[in-house]
Amino acid sequence: MTTIAAPSRRARPISRATARKPARGTATRAKARAAAAPRTVARPFALGRVGALLAIVTVFALVTAVVFHVVLAQNQMQLDQLNGQIAKEQRVYEQRSLLTSILASPQHVIQEAERLGLVQPTDPAQTLYVEHAPLPVTDDGSTVDTIADWSKAKSSLAPQQP
Repeated sequence: MTTIAAPSRRARPISRATARKPARGTATRAKARAAAAPRTVARPFALGRVGALLAIVTVFALVTAVVFHVVLAQNQMQLDQLNGQIAKEQRVYEQRSLLTSILASPQHVIQEAERLGLVQPTDPAQTLYVEHAPLPVTDDGSTVDTIADWSKAKSSLAPQQP
C-alpha cells in the first residue's frame, strides 16, 4: 500500500507593505478599540444554516396546514353525508307515523272489521260490573295528573319481574 504525502504549505511571501511595522501609537489605538468593543463578524455559513432552518420550518408549517385542511374537508363531507342520512330517516319515520295513524283511525278499523265480516252490535254497549273489582272513579272535572296516572297504569301493564 502506497501513501502519498500531502503537498507542503508554503508561507506567503511578505510584501514590503505588510512587512512594515505600524507606528507605535496606531497599534495601541487598535488594541484599545478591540478591547473596548469586540467585533462580531457574521459568518456566512451560520447565516446559511439559519436560512435553511427557516425554510424547513416554513415548509413544515405549510404542509401541516394543508394536511389539517384535508382532514377538515373529509370530516365535513362525512358530516354532510350523515345529515343527508338523518333527513332521509326522518322522512321514513314521518311516513310510517302517518301510515300508523291512518291504520289506527276508527274509520279504518270499522272498514277493516266489515271487510272481515264483522258487524256492529245493534244494542248499545253495556257496562259489566265484576264483583270485588274497584269501581271506576267518576270524573270530577279536575285536570289529569299524567305522572301519577302513568305510575298507576304502568304497574298493571308491565309483567311482574321476580
